[in-house]
Amino acid sequence: MAVIKDLTQQKLLSNEAKIALSFFDRLFGLLNPRNPRFLIFFTHFGIHTLFMSSFIDILVLDQNQKVVKLKQSLAPFRLFFYPPRYSTVVEMPQGTIHRCGIRINDKIFIG
Repeated sequence: MAVIKDLTQQKLLSNEAKIALSFFDRLFGLLNPRNPRFLIFFTHFGIHTLFMSSFIDILVLDQNQKVVKLKQSLAPFRLFFYPPRYSTVVEMPQGTIHRCGIRINDKIFIG
């Protein structure tokens, strides 16, 4: 398991996050009920919420782990695109961005 912290806001986002490395985790992500609700993906271009039944929050991080794009309440059956130069994406439960006060340029720790 991984830890995700917002160092700028001094808030723990999750101490039970998972880095989606396997083909299965990358393919099914949050659709797999055994996966934790905080997933970290290393992917370029975008993500989707096809076949999901709930809304999620998204963070896109640059190479310095700073938030460069965020999306609150991404609805099921949607696509979310971002510049392909970014490759770290964090999927979180809906409301996490608002509850933790996460903003663009916040420094995120994943470890």
